[in-house]
Amino acid sequence: MPKITVSRNHNLDQLAVTALLKSKIAAALQENSNAVRDFRERWTDDHTLEFAFKAMGFGVSGLLKSLSDRVTVDVTLPLAAMMVKGIIESRLQEEIGKILAEVG
Repeated sequence: MPKITVSRNHNLDQLAVTALLKSKIAAALQENSNAVRDFRERWTDDHTLEFAFKAMGFGVSGLLKSLSDRVTVDVTLPLAAMMVKGIIESRLQEEIGKILAEVG
């Protein structure tokens, strides 16, 4: 299965970054409720999210970490998504950048 790892450094308050990530995830789910199904999330501590969902019938899973100096996202995609892996990776990088800019 293809994997994507995106990491973005910051020098911001970790609690503020995590709070904004939680808020943005909730908003994105609501906004994309017609495309995302069976979303499961589990915050293993205050700053680490394990997630899984289905989009367009395909299963996606991953781990998001809000660390003191960076945000990382590791995503496992179905083989059928290999053709759009680069697009997904770019979009993740862009969205994390936007979120960090809101905190900064």
